Amino acid sequence: MAQTPVVMPKMSMTMTEGEVVEILVKVGDKVEKGQVVAVVGTDKTDMEVESDHEGEVTEISVGPGDVIDVGAPLFVLETLGEDLLAGMFDAPPESVPVVVEEPAAEPIESPASQAVAEGAKVLAMPGARKQAAELGIDLAKITPASPAGVIKQSDLPAAGSREAKARDQIAKVVNTSTQIPQFSLSATIQLNSALAEDASDRFVQLARAWVRVLSALPKLNQNYMNGEFISVEEIRIAALVKSPLGYVSPSLASAQIESGEWANIAKGVLEAARANRIPVENLQPATTSITDLGEFGIRQANTLLFPPQSSGFNVGAIRRGESGFEIDCTIVIDHRIADPGDGAEALALFATELQRELDVNS
Repeated sequence: MAQTPVVMPKMSMTMTEGEVVEILVKVGDKVEKGQVVAVVGTDKTDMEVESDHEGEVTEISVGPGDVIDVGAPLFVLETLGEDLLAGMFDAPPESVPVVVEEPAAEPIESPASQAVAEGAKVLAMPGARKQAAELGIDLAKITPASPAGVIKQSDLPAAGSREAKARDQIAKVVNTSTQIPQFSLSATIQLNSALAEDASDRFVQLARAWVRVLSALPKLNQNYMNGEFISVEEIRIAALVKSPLGYVSPSLASAQIESGEWANIAKGVLEAARANRIPVENLQPATTSITDLGEFGIRQANTLLFPPQSSGFNVGAIRRGESGFEIDCTIVIDHRIADPGDGAEALALFATELQRELDVNS
């Protein structure tokens, strides 16, 4: 029998740690391969973790609220095969409290903290020590909830809401966006019929039309990186979705986008994102984006490009015109890969493709 860890997954290119939201198993449980065993989260989204192995849970290393590094064990399974934990911990494992010298604490009434007298040693989990150091918290002044007197991350004062952390992350990403020379063009498109009222159905209509444009104009479907133009092999579309923790952008591969199956998959991903549960495969970087703010009555929006995106498409509220319907569209393009004339051509072609999409599926 082997000891096999189930670890914190890497859910994005920039993710280095994640928060344990929920552990769905307990010691002694039998786990099947592919079974959902935990829910973990970053600043803006939660994700279900599936087990890659079949076995029995022998140890749970973390609890809800703990923040651990990517690759660190959530819990351990006893499985058939090679012991994947052998030699993994040359230093004390995450599940073993580490003794830390701390300054003397003022006497506190609780029995657990009474042990922290002058010259005493503070017992703290490594994750708690790391967070305390980052926040400048004196562990000797923390009263642990554990009867054993071990300080965990859940004992520490909150470091700010996940919403606040998300805004901080967005601010950092925006800084990279401003390094991309980009231009935008807007136009009012005339349509014979209205777009779908449902936001998910509307996204499918817009995505199909926009992917056709990118496929027809390959100049727009490339990246400029390290002084080179690189063709994008797979168009991935990011969608703007409102979740309980703010706006998130799951991405979808465009392969088979014309099929009914793709439409159903897209709607499922958007619905999961609204519940703050984005599947890991939909956290990959997008090459383009679609922003639909029409439900708020917005007519135009000018968004930023985030690497590796080279283009973005924004639409406003649809309204009745003199002969049918009108919708304002704004295209954003990396100026290094194309010129405004290319953008104007793309807008004109999008109008044709969107009307074709509405005619085919009306």
